[in-house]
Amino acid sequence: MPRLTTDPLSLSGSGELQQQLYLSIRQQLLSGRCPGGALLPSERQLAADLGLSRSTVQQALQQLVAEGYIEPQQGRGYQIVHALPDGFFAASHKPACTSSSLPSQHYGLTAKAPSYSGRLQPGVANVQQFPFRLWQKLLQRHANRPVLCTMADPQGYLPLRQALVHYLRQSRQLICDESTVLITAGAQQALFVAAKLVARGGQQVLMESPGYPRLQQALQLAELDIAYLPAAGPAGIDPTALPLQSKAKALFLTPSHQYPCGGIMPLSQRLALLNWARTEQCWLIEDDYDSEFQYRHRPIASLQGLANGNGVLFTGSFSKTLFPALRLGYLVVPAELAGTAGAIQQALHGDVPLLSQAVLADFMDEGHFNRHLRKMRRFYQQQKQQAVSLLQQHLPHATLLAQDAGLHLSVLLPGLNDDIALSRQCNHHGFNAQPYSRYCFLNEPERGLVIGIADADKDCLMQLINLLNTLKAMSGQAGIR
Repeated sequence: MPRLTTDPLSLSGSGELQQQLYLSIRQQLLSGRCPGGALLPSERQLAADLGLSRSTVQQALQQLVAEGYIEPQQGRGYQIVHALPDGFFAASHKPACTSSSLPSQHYGLTAKAPSYSGRLQPGVANVQQFPFRLWQKLLQRHANRPVLCTMADPQGYLPLRQALVHYLRQSRQLICDESTVLITAGAQQALFVAAKLVARGGQQVLMESPGYPRLQQALQLAELDIAYLPAAGPAGIDPTALPLQSKAKALFLTPSHQYPCGGIMPLSQRLALLNWARTEQCWLIEDDYDSEFQYRHRPIASLQGLANGNGVLFTGSFSKTLFPALRLGYLVVPAELAGTAGAIQQALHGDVPLLSQAVLADFMDEGHFNRHLRKMRRFYQQQKQQAVSLLQQHLPHATLLAQDAGLHLSVLLPGLNDDIALSRQCNHHGFNAQPYSRYCFLNEPERGLVIGIADADKDCLMQLINLLNTLKAMSGQAGIR
């Protein structure tokens, strides 16, 4: 068999010499220009021509032997195998430019940006205020418990469900017990499980506009037919305008604090909504994403409690009350759906990790959760009052929505045509303010920004305000009058 020369081989100059030689030989083998059975240049020849030590050459060749590209031949050196282990792959470290010819499904979804941290991100808690030292102490309490390393109850850690039931009964007047609570990996998963519970692919569901984009994504992923209802008014959805004899299987809504417009549905409209849902045989999915942070009055009783637990699924999470990376949420369902909800959760995700559930159960049982909520309610109220005051003072023509609750403000800017471009300019300066149009599904004409207030200290807000005014001065397209 012929012996190859060292002419095609070269070192890239990047990385260890052994790795450079290994990659160069492998590249040649996979190129198809080296016939099976041919002999590689001798170790001595490789070392001399490429300026390497014999030990470096031997290490590279041994790696190629271990991976099945070549095999040693007594007295002859190394022979190329006839069937290379990955010969059907292109010999390139760059991804192929052509797309796969195989069909795939995209569902109309877009991924969030790889870097999703920044100032004024809406809906994100101020983690600097969280009692991490206490959390670490509770974590150490449970870290060496073997039972938390095993399979979990499909509905979640029982002590956490019991603690959550106690909290929800007191704070939101829910009708529930531990058998009707499902612990999920965040509220997004709870919404998806709810969608699969109430409708099959192709059936119609209703959601708010403006509304929560990630809810829309969950419904798209469930392959549901989405119809939108106007919800920008001071009370959110108007029950008198709801469709009659609708084919919708469910209505997803945020009655305690409409997202992102901030409407709070009064009791009279909640009762009217429940009557409509009962008549239409339509499920209500109540997203209670931040009811803990009401600043003018206590939260109005939940739809689920007013309905005695019938016909309403209730979702929530600990992302805003504690911190988003905890990834713990919950879904409260009627007793007859609990088993199905757990089965969907298992098919979708399997078990939710037990350690964080055990820590949270103690955090709630020992009163730390309620103390933290009281502290953060005062803190966020001060943050929001300061944000409203500064924005009203320095952007007097802007309209501010969601002033009375929650962790965000919607700032509508008159004359603005392209809030997506404005948001990108803000992002470039380190602000993760979101374009208001991102939340609009009925082509609402208003444009502006949705900003978080959790980290909105005075300096940060003034930097944003100054940036907006600078952009206004630079171009009339900024649209801030």
